[in-house]
Amino acid sequence: MTATVVVPAKIEPLPSMECDVEAMSVADDLRGAAVATSDVSTAMNGKGSPRGWEGDDADRADHEMTHLARDADVVSAALEEVTRGCDVYVSTMVDLSADRDDLGSDRFDLNSDIDDLVSRANKGTEDDVPGLQAEAAVLTDRAVALNGRITTWKGSIVSAEDRFIRVLRSVDTLDEGEAAADNPDRVDTSKLLDQLKGKKDPKAITKWWDSLTPEQQEALKVHSPEIIGNTNGIPAGDRDDANRGSLQQDLAHLHKLEDEGRLTDDQSLQLKNAESAQKALDLGTTKVDPNTGQLVDTNLLVYLPGAFDSDGAAAVAYGDPDTADNTAVVVPGITNDGSTIDSQGEDALRLFLESSQNGESSSVIAWMGYDSPSVTGSNPFESGFDMASVINEQKSEQGGHLLSDFVAGLRATDDGPQSHLSVVAHSYGSNVASHAATDGLDADRLVLLGSPGAGGGSDNVSDLNMPPGSVYVGAAENDPVTWLGRDDHGGESSLFKKIPFNPLAGPGGLGLGEDPAQESFGAKRFEVDPGKELHYNTLHTDGIDNHTAYFDPGSKSLHNISEIVQGKEPTIVPGRTKDANDYLYDLAKEEAKEEGRKAFNHYIKEPIIDPVVEGTHRVVEGGKDVVDGAVDTGKKVVDGTVETGKKVVEGTVETGKDIYEGGKKVVTDPIGTFKGVFGH
Repeated sequence: MTATVVVPAKIEPLPSMECDVEAMSVADDLRGAAVATSDVSTAMNGKGSPRGWEGDDADRADHEMTHLARDADVVSAALEEVTRGCDVYVSTMVDLSADRDDLGSDRFDLNSDIDDLVSRANKGTEDDVPGLQAEAAVLTDRAVALNGRITTWKGSIVSAEDRFIRVLRSVDTLDEGEAAADNPDRVDTSKLLDQLKGKKDPKAITKWWDSLTPEQQEALKVHSPEIIGNTNGIPAGDRDDANRGSLQQDLAHLHKLEDEGRLTDDQSLQLKNAESAQKALDLGTTKVDPNTGQLVDTNLLVYLPGAFDSDGAAAVAYGDPDTADNTAVVVPGITNDGSTIDSQGEDALRLFLESSQNGESSSVIAWMGYDSPSVTGSNPFESGFDMASVINEQKSEQGGHLLSDFVAGLRATDDGPQSHLSVVAHSYGSNVASHAATDGLDADRLVLLGSPGAGGGSDNVSDLNMPPGSVYVGAAENDPVTWLGRDDHGGESSLFKKIPFNPLAGPGGLGLGEDPAQESFGAKRFEVDPGKELHYNTLHTDGIDNHTAYFDPGSKSLHNISEIVQGKEPTIVPGRTKDANDYLYDLAKEEAKEEGRKAFNHYIKEPIIDPVVEGTHRVVEGGKDVVDGAVDTGKKVVDGTVETGKKVVEGTVETGKDIYEGGKKVVTDPIGTFKGVFGH
C-alpha cells in the first residue's frame, strides 16, 4: 500500500556559469590598454615641436602634440571607468560562481532527500503517514529557503550585468569621454603619489591605501602601476591588478618591437622577464586548490622587468597571502633572475599543493626580488663578473634588506588572524635569508635548504634573531654545496687547514658563513633524501641534481618543508658532527685513491706484471726500464713524476730504496712491490 504524503517539488537545475579566476584576464587586458594610453598621454603632454623647428611647421607640430595628448587623455579617462567597472563585474561574477557551487551542493542534497522520502512513502502504510508527512514539512521548509537563495543569487547576476552595462554606456561617445577627462572630481593621481612618497612604514601605507576610494585606487593602478604594484603595504590583489596591467602592456609593446626587429639588448632581456612572469601566472590555471576546488588564485606581487640592469625582479603568489592561514616565501639562489620566475613558480606551486591538504588555506610565494649572481646577458665579461660576486656576501646582504621589507609588507596587509609565515630559502638564497634574519625578519619560521653557509656573521642559530626552535635546516648528505659552509674554527675552513702552503688559509675559506647543518650551530636539521652518491667526475651532474632536488615531487624534503609551513614539526635528524668541508676533502682523498688504483692497473700491472707472469722478458733490464720502457735509470716512474727513485705516485717511496733491486723484486713479488705506493 502507498502512503499519501505531500512532498515539495525538486529544485530545478541552476543556470550555468563559466566564470572563475581566469575571467580576471578580461580586466587585465583592459587595464593594460589603459596603462598604455595613460603612458602616451603623459609622454605627449607638454611636448612641443621637435628641436630646431620654427614657423608654421613648429606651430602645427606643437598643435598635433597637444591634440594627441588630449585624445590619449580622453581615452585614458574612459578606460579608467571601463576598467574599474569590469574589475567590479568580474570580481562579483567570480564570487557568484562560488555561490553557485554552494547552491548546487545544497540542491543535490535536498533533491536526494526528496527522492528518498518518496521511495519510502511508496512502500509505507497509512500508519507511516504522520511521520513521513513531518519529514516532508522539514523538506518543504528547506526547499523554500533554498529557492529564496537561488532567487537572490539570480538577481545579483542581473544587477552586476546591469551595473557594468551602465558603466560602458557612460563613456561610449566622444562627448562622454571628454566629460570624464574634464570631470572636476577626476582623481588627482599626482597629489596621491606625493602622499605615498612620504610613507615608508608598510603598515602606514596599508592604512593610507584603505582610506582611498575605489576610483582613486583604480586611477593609481592605471597611471602608476609600477609604483602601486611593487610597494610593500599595498594589498596583494591590488598589486596584482597593477602589475598585470604593466605586464600586458609590456608584452604587447615588446612583441611588436620584436616583430619589427627593433628590440635592444635590454629590451630583449625584459621581454624574457615578461614572458616568464606570464608563464608563472599561467601555472595557477593548471591546478586546482585542494581546499576550494577552484583554480589556484595566483597573484603577481612584484614585476620590475628592468630592475638590476634588466636581470629583472618578480614575485608570484599561489594562493592569497592576505587571507591565507599559512604563508611561505621561497627565496632562490644563484643563476636565477626575473627570466626564471616560471621555474621558481613550479617549486612554489608544488609546495602550495603539498601544504594545502589539511583544510587550512595556504599561500606560497616565489620571490625573486633581489639581484642574485647570474649569467644573464650577452656580454660574457659582465656575466662572469656578476657570477663572481657569489664569493662574497654583498648581494646577499642587499637582498636580505629587500626580503625583510617584502615580508613586512605581507604582515601589513594580512587580513584577519595573522598568517603563520615561513621563509624557505635555498642555496645562496639561504645566505640572503640569514642576512634578513640577523637584521630583523618578521617571520615565524626560517628554513635553510642546501646552504653554502649562513650569512650575516651568524656563528650560531641564536645570531639569527628568530624565535627559539624556529630555524630548520635541510642538507642532503650528497649535496656538494652544503660542504662549502665554514665550520666553527674562528671562521677558518677545516679543508684549508689540511692543505700546506695554501694561499686561502685563514679566516674565510670556502662558503659564505657557518654551516647551519652542524649540530653545534643549534638549528633543527630535518630529514631529506641523501641524493646520488658522488664522484669527482659526477659533481657537475649528479651534484647539481642533488642540490636542486629539495622540492622534487614525493621527496622527503618536500613533505617536511610542507610540515614546517603548516606549523607542524617535521622529522628531525641529528645535525652534522663532521666538518662540512671534510665531506669535500674526503671525497677528494677517496677519488685520489681510486684514480691511483686505476693508474696502477693501467700503467703498471698491464705493461709490466702481466708479461712477467706470461714468462716474457719485458720486465726490467738491469732495473732501468719501468712502465712501457719509458723510465731512464730510475728517474721516471708513472708519467715521469718520480725523480731518482724519490717519488712513486704521491711521493711514497724514499730515496735509497731500490725499487726493483735489479728487476728481481718485481719478478718475485710484483704486487707487493707496488702495494705501498697506492695504499692497498
